[in-house]
Amino acid sequence: MHYRVIKLRDVNRPGSPALVDVVNRHREAIKEQGHEIFGLFGALLGLATNEIYLVTFGETNLNLKLPKNIEVANDWTLKPTARPTEHTAAQDPGVYVFRWFSVRPQTISEIVELSKNAWPDFESSFDTQVQGLFVEDIENPQIMLLLTWYRNLTVWEESRNPPHNARENFIRRHQLTLNALPIATSLLTSDTTHLVSHR
Repeated sequence: MHYRVIKLRDVNRPGSPALVDVVNRHREAIKEQGHEIFGLFGALLGLATNEIYLVTFGETNLNLKLPKNIEVANDWTLKPTARPTEHTAAQDPGVYVFRWFSVRPQTISEIVELSKNAWPDFESSFDTQVQGLFVEDIENPQIMLLLTWYRNLTVWEESRNPPHNARENFIRRHQLTLNALPIATSLLTSDTTHLVSHR
């Protein structure tokens, strides 16, 4: 199974509604190409207001024919590691944090094991769930993505003080990474795309 994370940008408008409309018009085409949409994610912290993440999963390549005002700002093809083990669309409202890691290829296996060891205590202590830990689908990957759901931003902040076992694993994982870039997003639905940004 492969996951695609596509950062779409509207070059003519300051918000995301047109991006969501474009994706909605492509839903059948995406499905016909053997992919399902995991979710559309809009900016809370770290994405521009005119950008969204489109996340899909499938076994085949995916090609989108986009209007001129919509550009692909970035596009990653990833494969799951320890999670997910089942492939279904995101449904829960809340905060979805995309944490991008730059890594050395030889550290990936240990990063996965450290993450697996930390998750049980981490998830039992906070209203949160790790959606997936992914690695770049190339011969010598240098990018990993940790996607985590939090009930809200308050839970995200509280989770920075995890229980001892999780903390020790996270500290070691941090030492193995070259850098990390967390992007906080919300799951976009027909009920959320009308919201006005005040950032």
